[in-house]
Amino acid sequence: MIDLKELDVLNRDTPKRILRQLINDKVTTRAQIARDLKLNKSTVSSVYDDLKDLGIITEVGEGEASKVGGRKPTNIKLNSQFGYTISIDLAYHRVHFMVNYLDTSIIAQEDLDVKDPKIEGIIDMVSERIEHYQRVTSSINGLLGIGISIHGIVRDNSVNYSPFLDMDNVNIQQVFAQKYNVPVYLENESNLTGLYVRDFLNSDRAKNMIAISIHKGIGSGIIIDNKLFRGYNGEAGEIGRTLTKLPTGGYTTIEKICSEDAIINYARERIGQDEVNNRQQLLALLDKENPIVMEAIDQFISEISMLIYNASMNFDTKFIYIGSPLMEERPQIFQLIVEKIKSLGKADIKLILLDDADKACLLGSCSMITHQVLGLESADLTFKNK
Repeated sequence: MIDLKELDVLNRDTPKRILRQLINDKVTTRAQIARDLKLNKSTVSSVYDDLKDLGIITEVGEGEASKVGGRKPTNIKLNSQFGYTISIDLAYHRVHFMVNYLDTSIIAQEDLDVKDPKIEGIIDMVSERIEHYQRVTSSINGLLGIGISIHGIVRDNSVNYSPFLDMDNVNIQQVFAQKYNVPVYLENESNLTGLYVRDFLNSDRAKNMIAISIHKGIGSGIIIDNKLFRGYNGEAGEIGRTLTKLPTGGYTTIEKICSEDAIINYARERIGQDEVNNRQQLLALLDKENPIVMEAIDQFISEISMLIYNASMNFDTKFIYIGSPLMEERPQIFQLIVEKIKSLGKADIKLILLDDADKACLLGSCSMITHQVLGLESADLTFKNK
């Protein structure tokens, strides 16, 4: 296993700047990098030679000659085949996997049901898939790092709390790091969605944004000044635990009445367990204008709109991304939320519905690992979702 952080060439400022420029430009030339970074051409060529010797960059044909003629420049780009990363989302009763080359292009993606909910069973299942990917994935240096998405609170690369997964005092970061001898990074699922929108979707180069994930629970990834904001205990963004007042006068958390599971449970209790067990059955009843489901969706629209409005007021951000499989399947719900927020007086918020919410945290994890293994933790990198 190669540790890029230990390589001298990647521990110096100029090579890091050049590598960052190379990643963001996708395809460029040495001369263009020298112009963009205002560096001497000989300096860029020296670093280029070092990076090429490592196999981290590759040549991809000739570019256009200058207007005054001369030799055509050689196009260069990040060598995707240098190595690959694996991202894992430990969701409720399912585990999602994604394998990516160093340029973040997707090699493989799959979802598997959890047969043994105990942490030891999940570790065995994940290990089997990692070893499968190692057997079938071809690259120069093999596996570079592993990222794990946690639906819970993560602090200092360990799980502090997970409502859906009993960790049983097992440190999964250490388990996988020791087993595969690669860096392993843990992060909250909503935070990874925040990294995804920052690094894959942020064409406006906004430095402040919020990504709200609505699945079994509700959470948000907060980007401030282009950095992920985790808070003191890693609990920043836990907006699903925001309190709301019940008609009875008591209080409950938003996610207990407005997460996808909460809506399904509400309908199941009133209609019958056999009628509403999943999202598809819920939406089928919504299409039939079932009054109980319509009531639950109306409450969802009202509460989520208030939540988004308050998040916008608290962080004064223009861009708010919404990851919700429920809204993906019924975009009209999203449009009603947009209209509701405008009626509250926040017409300037730009709400964006993610196309594939289940993939967002995996690509965010891929970005996190790529930053880390290249030693570019604080670098502003932009990737393309291929």
